[in-house]
Amino acid sequence: MKRVVLLLLVLAPVLLYAQNNQNFDKSFEEFQKSINQTFNAFQDSINTVFAKVLEEQWEEFQVFAKIPVPVKPNPKIPPVADTLRKETPAPVEIPIKEVAPEKEKPEPQKPKEEEPQSEPATPPKPQITPHHKTIQLWNSNFNISYDRTLENFSLPNTQEKSVAEFWLSLSRSDYQPILNNLTEIQHQCNLNPYGLALLCSEYAATVWADKSRDFSNESTMLLVFLLNQLLLDAKAVRISNRLEAVIYSPQEVYAKSYIEINKKKYYFLFSNIEPASLYTYKINFSEKVIGLDFNVYKPLKISQKTSEKEFKIKKINKTIKLTYSNDAITYYKNYPQVNADIYANAAVSDIFKSSVVHQFRPLLEGKTEYESVDILLNFMHHSFEYQTDEEQFGYEKWNFCEENLFYPYNDCDDRAILFSYLVRELLHLDVVLLLFSEHMSSAVNFTTPITGDYFTVDGQKFVICDPTYIDAKIGMNPPKYKYEHAEIVRTKKHNELK
Repeated sequence: MKRVVLLLLVLAPVLLYAQNNQNFDKSFEEFQKSINQTFNAFQDSINTVFAKVLEEQWEEFQVFAKIPVPVKPNPKIPPVADTLRKETPAPVEIPIKEVAPEKEKPEPQKPKEEEPQSEPATPPKPQITPHHKTIQLWNSNFNISYDRTLENFSLPNTQEKSVAEFWLSLSRSDYQPILNNLTEIQHQCNLNPYGLALLCSEYAATVWADKSRDFSNESTMLLVFLLNQLLLDAKAVRISNRLEAVIYSPQEVYAKSYIEINKKKYYFLFSNIEPASLYTYKINFSEKVIGLDFNVYKPLKISQKTSEKEFKIKKINKTIKLTYSNDAITYYKNYPQVNADIYANAAVSDIFKSSVVHQFRPLLEGKTEYESVDILLNFMHHSFEYQTDEEQFGYEKWNFCEENLFYPYNDCDDRAILFSYLVRELLHLDVVLLLFSEHMSSAVNFTTPITGDYFTVDGQKFVICDPTYIDAKIGMNPPKYKYEHAEIVRTKKHNELK
């Protein structure tokens, strides 16, 4: 608040002068440059103060082992329904674990379009000749500004004093154009904060790539420096004689080791670290730094490359062609393993959404809710080859929607995630996912009475619709899970999809 008041006090006389001056544009330009210089000085002061923090004695912490993915190995083969059974069993209410309130989500970064579109916060220093580094990522090339003085910076060792001096050196470089380019790319490609962090990591790795000796410690410090200037909460840690980066996220990240500082988990997202002792600092770069958000709020727009896959819907003997974004496949290939709701709620590409609507809508037109869901279930049952993640990838991996069109196989959790999207997008019905001990399924909130196994959440009835239980009808739950407690995974309502 004090900064806002101070800015208004500075702004008032300048605007008054500008309004009374015939050359308004020139006056405002001079004022803007003055503000940019003030901001630059303010940012420099923050880095100077933080360098003093880095110079203090670091504390010892323990690396925690990787958190296992919360799904036991899926069935080797999918269950098959007994379609010859004549009598219909009485519906069973599925016992569910208490539905916990949704965890507070990290505040998404402010979209670039909401920021002023005038000059960068800190204009490039005129005495520096502009240079660029080309980053190859997601099958695309990105040109990012580069200050050649960075090549002359080096870390003689990983002790506190050397790290602090290196931070000061980075803060005196012409780093603002780098930040501008990074955020521009984030905006243009609709990257979430994780994508921005990965872009920073790839950029930092290129600066000293041509040097003869190992400059990985310098790259780590540059990565941590850039992330903090972008207000993402990252720290450098010392393990033996090397530095590694850890990044805070309020969301659970599986299969990645981490440390805890002030009850917050900082993950080794870009390195594989086994449990060990290390040293780092507790104080944050700024009170404004936030945790990394893995949610995908906007459809990716990295390139225009797409692919198409043909499917046959057995029940109605129709063939459809669905198009997916190659960007999505490359972006998600090594995506950290997070909770199922992030996969189910991720924004899909415009081309995939369009193909889903144009291919399925004519087939569902005039059908009841029951008939439409039945067709979508049949599509899921017979359009994909089943294989567990352990067999296909060697580890547990949950697919984002479009990945199901790319990989040759999928399993129960992948099918539940894709099915939940199809029902919400095409039929505007709400869906939740069900986590059993060795299986993931889904359930639909119909607006018309439907019989079958069900459960109740928030006063609403959800009927089981299992996209992996081959040829099962709506309301049929595999016998193995018929009386087993299930954990609910909420998905976005249909009107919240993008």
